[in-house]
Amino acid sequence: MALQEDTIGQAMFITTNDMVPKDHICNLVAAIVKEIDVNDVEEKYVGTPGNPAYSRKMLLRLLVQASIDGIWASRDIDKLARENFIYVYLTGNKKPDFRTICLFRKDNKELIERTFKKVVAVAHGLGILNLGHLSTDGTKIKANASNNRVLSKEDIEWIKEIIEKGIKVDDEEDKLYGDRRGDELPQELSNPEKLKEKIREKIKELEKIKEEKLRSSGKKLVEKHAMGNEKQKKKIEEKLEKISEEMEKSKQKAVSVTDPEARFMKNKKDRKELSFNPQITVDHNSGIIVANEVTQDCTDHYQLKPQIEMTEKNVGKLPEGTKISNDNGYFNGPNLRYLEKKKLDGYIPDSKQTQEMKNKKLEETPYSKDKFEYDEKRDCFICP
Repeated sequence: MALQEDTIGQAMFITTNDMVPKDHICNLVAAIVKEIDVNDVEEKYVGTPGNPAYSRKMLLRLLVQASIDGIWASRDIDKLARENFIYVYLTGNKKPDFRTICLFRKDNKELIERTFKKVVAVAHGLGILNLGHLSTDGTKIKANASNNRVLSKEDIEWIKEIIEKGIKVDDEEDKLYGDRRGDELPQELSNPEKLKEKIREKIKELEKIKEEKLRSSGKKLVEKHAMGNEKQKKKIEEKLEKISEEMEKSKQKAVSVTDPEARFMKNKKDRKELSFNPQITVDHNSGIIVANEVTQDCTDHYQLKPQIEMTEKNVGKLPEGTKISNDNGYFNGPNLRYLEKKKLDGYIPDSKQTQEMKNKKLEETPYSKDKFEYDEKRDCFICP
């Protein structure tokens, strides 16, 4: 049998369009983004110095397609834009890096979301989606933040106290010295003995501060605030407020300095790390994501209802009898009651069924909930 010639590196005289299947969803993305008005977004780049900015429509196509494919990380999207032909086609082979992608997403969140919804709605209108069977799932994604760069509630309160003292000292010095530099010795310290005594007191104060158990990340914030200008100080104060807010919301013992919105979650190796829990809902017929959201919840327990509501917001009310399949992370009473109320056909195994499906050896649990029998007449459960 003859062998075909190895043609790696062969020149191809075709356009990127020729490599894209005619029925691929990316064609719909390109057609819809073409109609989106981005003039208000692009105006700020007109006449500015430096290299020309990337087309906003190109970046919009890239991020909407990534949303449809369930790709979240900017570095992963960067890789696709260089290696995946669908993404090469959508970007016109421009290869924006992950920082550009990250900044565009951060600055144009509403525009990306609006365009994604429009693509899903049009796909539904064209019959690409049939919504007969939907699946929702979540996956833990590690935040771009170190587990060590965190602050506890006590740390935050202590930092705020130090900063507040610093602000008061600055105000007092302004009143005392006015326009003078402030490095001239006050009259009461012109005596060498009094000066030495004052220095000894200050050294003791500093040593006491050093003994306080404050994380290095907290010390850095204090140092930056003390050494910074007004703008830098304000930025640090705003960051501390954000960290405090996230501490109250999360009810966790520590919050990340780098990314206060991240939460400690268990990964697949059963280790806790700062993460997010993105949720996606997929139409089985087309494989298109019809709803997605990045959440801070450590589990999937409470994500089924928000995902169905988001799906209906994107494509309209789901037909009665639509199949909803999920893993056992979504198995709980409120979710089952919600599906029953919506007349949706749920397929969600409990933890025992999941273990059985994975052929795992089950522990003997004679008094587990499923062993209790319900007596309808007496309205009670009978212990096995």
